[in-house]
Amino acid sequence: MIDTKELRIGNTIYLNGKKTIVGADEIAFMEKCLLFGINCEANPVKVTEETLKSLGFSFDFENTGSRVYARDGIKLQIHPSEGVYLYAGGNRIGKSFFYLHQLQNLWFCLTGKEITNLP
Repeated sequence: MIDTKELRIGNTIYLNGKKTIVGADEIAFMEKCLLFGINCEANPVKVTEETLKSLGFSFDFENTGSRVYARDGIKLQIHPSEGVYLYAGGNRIGKSFFYLHQLQNLWFCLTGKEITNLP
């Protein structure tokens, strides 16, 4: 289960098998599950090329063993085994990540705007 401390309102996760945008109710539900030992499935959504395309990223170029996608001056380099690296202004920001909620959190920190792939 995802640690609720990693989540922000608006993050996208799988909650009990359904792709869900996290709100206050979902976080409260997850906390109650932990408190009372109730089984609930809260799993991250993996960042894939399909996910990036649904977020408005476009393919930029291919490098040895990785592919780069870009949107609004931000580039994401996908390494199959190492995860995703984020670049802004030509500089790598932070460490690699694998999940959509992590990308959403970084995106918000950098741009002040939400990014989601759910309609």
